[in-house]
Amino acid sequence: MKTADESHPGRETDPPVIEAGVGVTTGECYFKRITSERFAALALWGMPVKMREETLSASHWSTEDERVLVGVFHILETKEFMCVAFARDEEGRYRPYMRSHYLPTARAGEFALQHELRGGFLEKAPTFTPLDDQPPGVDLFAPIAGVSKLHDAFVMLRDGFNQASAREILTEIMRWVPDLDGNLVRDFQTTGYSARVWELYLWAALRALNFDMDYGHAVPDFCLRKGDVRLFIEATTVNSQDTLASAMAAGPPPAPPENFWEYMEHVMPQKFGSPLFSKLQKRYWEKPHIAGHPLIFAIADFHAPASMRWSHTALPFYLYGVGVETSVDCDGKLFGVEKSLADHVVGSKVVPTNFFAQPDTEHISAVLFSNAGTIVKFSRMGIRAGYGDPWVSLVRKGVWNDPRPGAFEGIPFNLDVENPTYEEGWADEIEMYHNPNALHPVDEALFPGIAHIRVEGREHVIRSPSHRVLYSSTTSYDFKRRTDGRPTWARTESEGEEE
Repeated sequence: MKTADESHPGRETDPPVIEAGVGVTTGECYFKRITSERFAALALWGMPVKMREETLSASHWSTEDERVLVGVFHILETKEFMCVAFARDEEGRYRPYMRSHYLPTARAGEFALQHELRGGFLEKAPTFTPLDDQPPGVDLFAPIAGVSKLHDAFVMLRDGFNQASAREILTEIMRWVPDLDGNLVRDFQTTGYSARVWELYLWAALRALNFDMDYGHAVPDFCLRKGDVRLFIEATTVNSQDTLASAMAAGPPPAPPENFWEYMEHVMPQKFGSPLFSKLQKRYWEKPHIAGHPLIFAIADFHAPASMRWSHTALPFYLYGVGVETSVDCDGKLFGVEKSLADHVVGSKVVPTNFFAQPDTEHISAVLFSNAGTIVKFSRMGIRAGYGDPWVSLVRKGVWNDPRPGAFEGIPFNLDVENPTYEEGWADEIEMYHNPNALHPVDEALFPGIAHIRVEGREHVIRSPSHRVLYSSTTSYDFKRRTDGRPTWARTESEGEEE
């Protein structure tokens, strides 16, 4: 065996190297091709960030029992390829333990995997160095002593066949997620279900965006590293009572408020403002490990069933104090003209507009929002990775943004999640609202593939992928039409979940 050279992308100590020759060895094929989604669901969380930044995966393989996973990777700098083998460590987490020498093509890597590399990958017992900076994960579904009332949505997730894909992919992810404050599992199973799902979604999205996690501090929720940059994220939610309906939007989605624009300009800004203002009072930026680095508040809305479909419209109104006046042009098409907003007033309560202009908010670099931080995100990503009940199908309906200049209304879509053309990433629906007055601005390059929103010259400027989901609903169809053990609202052949 040879020791990997230090220039190879990976950790400081790379897995040992297997020589790949050019001879041909015949024999039975031990590895089968798997999808990129399946490989990512298993191996992404343990793949070194540097490796993900400096390589692209070309193909993905596993043994029949998934004891060993192998990725054929393209090295961006040298234009070469290599095979990297992954197996579970003592905590059940997939980690790389061996790699091949460099290969000229992806096809050469795939050929070597089935021939001269096969024995080394399969026969060598994996050995792993301890991850001193990685606390053990937790079991979200472990029974908790003394708990008499579980959250209805948790029970549906734990026991429901329609959410099996979410349950299974969460079980894999949770091998890597520690319980730093000691309340994660209890909150998830009882009174804090939606808030904890939001945090778990953020964890998955941030890891998919190639951030490393530092677990030396329990506050704020996410202490992140990427290269030489450190930044911090504190999560919060807009909540009333965390019910089954608000967590899962059971049944048909309610319509937006009748007085929609008044609601967006006054009621919703106050709802967003309350948790953001509360977090501001914590003065996280004064903590020594945070001082001098970007601090982001991440917020999601669970205040009412399906409210996340439309409530995000109000967030920039509150953050920047800039709203929109809608009109219809001569062709009957809706368009909007931006306008300055006054304070947000509901009854006797008055909340100042333009959060980013309020005292102390210069310490808040940005506000991050997503309407996808719900359990249905895990359901879809789980289905794409091959998890879940094979008789349950997911169909996603929603609206994409229209990238054409001046477009005000989105483009509807209706897609089977298992359609071969369907694509979805963990961070797709994230929006980041940048603070124009921030002492420590966030570099957009740290968050590729999401929507970045700024106000420049009193106009909203959005930089985002050409197609991004503005909102959607996902319906699960049970082709066996089972009803046993399901609540009354779910005793149909399908059930909907909103984001």
